Amino acid sequence: MNTAFQILGSLGLFLFGMKLMGDGLQKISGDKLRSIMRTMTGNRVKGVISGTLITTVVQSSSVTTVMVVGFVNASLLTLREAIGVIMGANLGTTTTAWIIAFLGFRFSLADIALPIVGIGVIFSFMRKPSLKDFGEFLVGFALLFMGLDFLKNAVPDIQSHPEWMAWVQDFSKLGFGSVLIFMLIGVALTLVVQSSSVAMAVTITMAAKGLITFDLAAAIVLGENIGTTITANLAALQASWSAKRAAIAHFMFNVIGAVWALVLFYWFVDFIYWLMPLPDSLTPQMLAALGVSDPASLSSEQYSALLTRAAIPDRLALFHTMFNFLNICLLIWFIPQIEKISCWILKDSVDRKRRTSVQRLAYLTTNLSDMGELALVEGQKELVKLSELSGEMFNGFVHVIQNPDKDLSEEVGRLRDLEQESDKLSVALTNFFVQCSSHDLSQASLKMITRNLIIVPELEEMCDSCYRLITLARKRYRRQFLEQIWQSTAFKEFCAQMGKFVDFSETNLLHNKVVTQEILDTSLKMRERLDHVRKALRREAIAQMESTGVTRGGILFIEILSACERVNSHAMNILEAMNPKSADLD
Repeated sequence: MNTAFQILGSLGLFLFGMKLMGDGLQKISGDKLRSIMRTMTGNRVKGVISGTLITTVVQSSSVTTVMVVGFVNASLLTLREAIGVIMGANLGTTTTAWIIAFLGFRFSLADIALPIVGIGVIFSFMRKPSLKDFGEFLVGFALLFMGLDFLKNAVPDIQSHPEWMAWVQDFSKLGFGSVLIFMLIGVALTLVVQSSSVAMAVTITMAAKGLITFDLAAAIVLGENIGTTITANLAALQASWSAKRAAIAHFMFNVIGAVWALVLFYWFVDFIYWLMPLPDSLTPQMLAALGVSDPASLSSEQYSALLTRAAIPDRLALFHTMFNFLNICLLIWFIPQIEKISCWILKDSVDRKRRTSVQRLAYLTTNLSDMGELALVEGQKELVKLSELSGEMFNGFVHVIQNPDKDLSEEVGRLRDLEQESDKLSVALTNFFVQCSSHDLSQASLKMITRNLIIVPELEEMCDSCYRLITLARKRYRRQFLEQIWQSTAFKEFCAQMGKFVDFSETNLLHNKVVTQEILDTSLKMRERLDHVRKALRREAIAQMESTGVTRGGILFIEILSACERVNSHAMNILEAMNPKSADLD
């Protein structure tokens, strides 16, 4: 019982260290991760690369696949794109096995783990955000290997448990049946610990201790690849049917891989032996990692057995990597077919319609703890959508004001719906970014959230001002006042220049740029020119009212000019918020 608790505690420390290390890496590489996420909408190869890199950073294929299921559920990824990313996640998770094999069993890190923790804690007190994030990474890195070291010490050696060896030998005599049994053990192990990385650490440790042979450990690894798909399927239980299909595609991918690997199992194992031969000798570090304190007392048979055990961690890591790599090479050409089979398994349902931006943000908000830095990518996309709404509404005003003889009731109704959508989206975005700010993010991400919380109300007010312009333009339909001003070249040019100014603000937001002082100076000059034209038009309207005695049309025109000024003001405020010095975000 004491051994069981020691193993459980070791696994807990290992898992906590891995999470801490992954969180630190996410913060350090937050911008790069967001850039990787944007490539997910590319071809299948880009999807595989994205999934591989993201999983390498977060150090968990389960986290990546749960995120992918969430993005499909929120209609941010198509099913075909998600399958490519899931394939990459399977390859990315193999880096954990290499870290365990190379550092955990080739070197003894127990003596330097505590100093690394100390250095990491010192870094975590630094003011510079990147150094604090690096400190978190170091602490997680050290705790991971402290947990692995405790695990190696907790798992008993084969010499102290001959009855276990007898039990394993009994199962080893079943031929191919033994492979199937231990594959099922791998499935069960991953289901219990809910982490293929932890299951891999246990498998490598048991094999390195001599409790199981390499063949049986390889079979367990195949089972772990199937077991890890259950996490994504559980995440998809309450999700949309597209998300359920993504989880099924993940299951199909790993099961198909396990089937061909079982058919070629013994040839595949021999191939790994050929790629990774036994080491010529054992270094002192390798002997210490294997728990040998007195190598001089070893017999030739014992030394030979240690050579075999020393090669097992590297061979298992190679087996894991080659299996997933070859599986991707085989099935990447059949992604459309996997998609069709997933859709056939789950027939179309009333749940097929795409979710609105508000629903997508609501879903992302409830899953922020799993998505971390990556959720911000999708929040940024919806912020751009709000910006596009404001631009579309202003273009709608220009269309309405320049076509007084057309019946545009249907168009005005559509623009009214856009204004209502902008109100809902702005509330959802505000809640989303506030929720994001309560999570453990990098300083750069927190600055971006602060900036976005300034921009969202400006965009919402811009949409309101654009709709105010539309309602004023509709009054002009019914009252043909000051026709020469409405149709003047100066007013048309004013509307065109305003459209460019609004587009200028939207373009900078679309590319998520930091507005430099040069860009800000350019926008100020554009704003000054618009103010000059607006004031000239206002003076002309007042002069015409005085000369003709018609005031209602002139007042309406001045109200439109005032609403235009508010639109310009909001666009300028957005550009200033994107300038670090103006927004005082540094």
